[in-house]
Amino acid sequence: MTNIRLDSLEGFVRITLDNGVIRLALLPEIGGKIISLVRLDSGREYLISLEGTQRSFLAPAHGGIFVDYNNVGFDDCIPTIAACQYPADGYRGRELPDHGDVWSLPWQYDVSGEELWLSVEGRSLPFALRKRLRLEGCQLVIDYELQNKGHAAFDYLWSAHPLLNTEPGARILLPPEVRELLIDSSNGNRLGQKGDSCGWPIATPRNGKPDDLRVMKPRGRQSDKLYTARLEQGYCGLYYPSSKESILFHFDPGLVPYVGMWICHGAGAADDPTQPYTVALEPCMGRPDDLAEAMARKESDLLPLQERKRWTLRAELREGVPMNSELDTEIVS
Repeated sequence: MTNIRLDSLEGFVRITLDNGVIRLALLPEIGGKIISLVRLDSGREYLISLEGTQRSFLAPAHGGIFVDYNNVGFDDCIPTIAACQYPADGYRGRELPDHGDVWSLPWQYDVSGEELWLSVEGRSLPFALRKRLRLEGCQLVIDYELQNKGHAAFDYLWSAHPLLNTEPGARILLPPEVRELLIDSSNGNRLGQKGDSCGWPIATPRNGKPDDLRVMKPRGRQSDKLYTARLEQGYCGLYYPSSKESILFHFDPGLVPYVGMWICHGAGAADDPTQPYTVALEPCMGRPDDLAEAMARKESDLLPLQERKRWTLRAELREGVPMNSELDTEIVS
C-alpha cells in the first residue's frame, strides 16, 4: 500500500509517496521535480539533494538557465534540452529555453487513491504533458502522455533528467550492444569535439590514456555529455559497489530509443563544492541536446497535429544488479 502525504517545504507544496520499500518526495510548484528518492531498507538517497546544504529552493523563471536554479533532483526536459530556435515551418523562430519548458513551470496535481497525477502545458510550443506516478514494490513507475494542442505538427525532444547521487567506483550500466557514443560536449574536448564519437566502455582521450567511462572517478574536472545510438534493449543504470545496490531505468526502446548521459566529476575546480558530482542517466526521444540540431540529423521525434503519445519509465531500486546474468557477470568480472 502506498501512502501519499502533502505538507510544506520552504513554502512550497511537498508531496511524499511511501510504500514501505521506496519513499519519494516532489515539489509540484517547481517543475514537478522529484527532490528525493530513497530505498528504505538501506536509507540510500539516489538523487542529488539540497538536504544538508546551505541552499534553499528557488522558484524558477520560465526561460531561465537550469543551473542557476535548483540543480538537483529528477525532472523532465521538453521540447529541447539546449536552448535554440525552432527551425521549421509551423513554429519557425520560436525561442525554446534551456532544458525546455516544464522544469521551470508549476504543475497541477491530483491524488487519486495510491496514484499521483501531474500535468503542465508548454509555453514555447503548444503541448500538454501529463504523468502518473505510482510505486510498485521496488519500482517507481511513471506513465507519460504528451498531447499536441497546436495548429501544426512539431518535432520535439523529451528526456528524463535525474541527477543521480554517485560516488567514486560507481559503475554505469548500459546494454551490451552499446560500443560507441556520440559526443555532445566534453570539457576541454577531452574525448573529442562536439559531433565526434568515442568508444564505450573504453574511450581514448586526447592524452592517449584509455578511460573506462563506466567507472566514476574521484571528484575532478571531467564532464562529458554523451549519447547512445538507437537501442534495441531499453535500460540503463548505476551500480554502487560500496553497498551492492543499484538503480535501473526500464523503458520501451521503440518509444524511447536513446540514452543520454551527463557524466560529471565536477567540471570546474576540483575544490569547488558548487559544481555537481553526478551521473545523469537520461532515457530520451532524440539526440543531441539541441532540438534544431537533432532535427537536422533526423534524430528528433514528431508529434502530429492533435495526436497523443504515451510511454512509461520505470526506476528500479534494489540490492545487487537488477537485470540478467549477463550484467551480473559483467559486474563480478
